[in-house]
Amino acid sequence: MANRPSGYGLSGELEGKKHAKYDIDVEREVRQWMERCTGRPLPVQDVGEDNFHAALKDGVELCHLANALQPGSVKKINSSKMPFKQMENIGYFLDMAVAYGVPSLYSFQTVDLFEKQNMFQVLVCLRTLRTTAEKKGFKA
Repeated sequence: MANRPSGYGLSGELEGKKHAKYDIDVEREVRQWMERCTGRPLPVQDVGEDNFHAALKDGVELCHLANALQPGSVKKINSSKMPFKQMENIGYFLDMAVAYGVPSLYSFQTVDLFEKQNMFQVLVCLRTLRTTAEKKGFKA
């Protein structure tokens, strides 16, 4: 993971704005929906940006969600703790989300989740995925 300075000047202001957008209520809503879809509790139950990141960082729960919405969309879920395998899981989920109908504008980059650079955008993507699934008739 890259070490980036934070807290100074414009980059500090932008970082603060990103964190200010993060909504715990939306996170709770997304968590509950994910757990209903997959039938699995998220590995970290406490809410908050850091905890949500810890629950999703390896991409395993995202892959289970992808397979719940579109069976077989992720053929192999990597359980390895190696960073490139975890990022591969996130990539599988992102590919499925866009193919499923989530506009790329509402998606996120792998590093947004893996390096916790933009958890707000991760929430946006998951919330949009929920809306897309509901429009397709998926009931969780």
